[in-house]
Amino acid sequence: MSSPAAQNQGPALFGQIIMLSRGYAPPACLYAAAKLKIADLLASGPKPISELARASYTNEDALYRTLRALASIDVFRETESRTFANTPLSEAIRSDTPNSARDAVLFVSDPLHMNVYGQLTHTLETGETAFKKVSGMGPFEFFQRNDEENKLFNAAMTSISRQFIQPVIDVYDFGESGTLADIGGGHGALLAAVLERHRGLHGIVFDAPYVAEGAKLLIESRGLAQRCQVIGGDFFKSVPSADSYVMKSIIHDWDDARSIAILKNCASAMRGPDGKVILLEMLIGPANEPGLAKWIDIEMLAVAAGRERTASEYEELLLKAGLKLLRVVRTASPLAVIEAVKG
Repeated sequence: MSSPAAQNQGPALFGQIIMLSRGYAPPACLYAAAKLKIADLLASGPKPISELARASYTNEDALYRTLRALASIDVFRETESRTFANTPLSEAIRSDTPNSARDAVLFVSDPLHMNVYGQLTHTLETGETAFKKVSGMGPFEFFQRNDEENKLFNAAMTSISRQFIQPVIDVYDFGESGTLADIGGGHGALLAAVLERHRGLHGIVFDAPYVAEGAKLLIESRGLAQRCQVIGGDFFKSVPSADSYVMKSIIHDWDDARSIAILKNCASAMRGPDGKVILLEMLIGPANEPGLAKWIDIEMLAVAAGRERTASEYEELLLKAGLKLLRVVRTASPLAVIEAVKG
């Protein structure tokens, strides 16, 4: 029999678990607000819900109730009855700011993700990704075949890179000579930032051809075309020859066998014995400790059949690819720098 104290906690615990079980509601509301650019409408100051509804072509009552719920978690603030203002969190989803998180929010809380997470039990029962059950294919094949989703994905990755890369550049020296290849480099946001900091360095953005095309535009717009090539290809088959390699959130997309294949290709194509393989990845922390990596790991489980790893798991993975872990450099972002050389 439970104690009276435990019985008294029952309603509170019940309420807490119900709140957790309704965790899909906040991202759904956040997605809607970001899609409708409500934070943009509040950039100049508080506005009544009637004005916001007219400007966003929405139902006034529905919009009010959505913003009221978001205000309860510090996204927007109801300054007076039925009047809302931005908060630091809602400012982050404005579309007109340099470090906007709007593109990332639109990707990670979109209807596709909602459908995928609704099928997570399928992953637990079969080991197959929920993404494949929902879409009939793997995520990268899906993005290649669905232009709008591909644009959304790449915009989100660029948005995340802009937020996470500066803390990496602040603590890690990429050098002032040689060629650095960004494998799976997307639209080139990471490598562009590195080349702007390290003026003596040359670069290669390498990704699937349909992705690499977008990198050409970014590299040219940043005035880096003379120091940076853009090459399309398949990193499971080969990678361009370079002095060193960097990969941001690439290895976590894949299981051990495919991760090792990518790493071996980098080690094989490396020009000299002093080159490095530099992984920018989140690290799983100790048991029971909160951490973003443990939730991104569920994304990898449900979507990509990849995984987040501990530092020791990365060390073991690198060894199997013929590489030796030199050091792990923590940053002010969720990403750590995992530096390796040929073993």
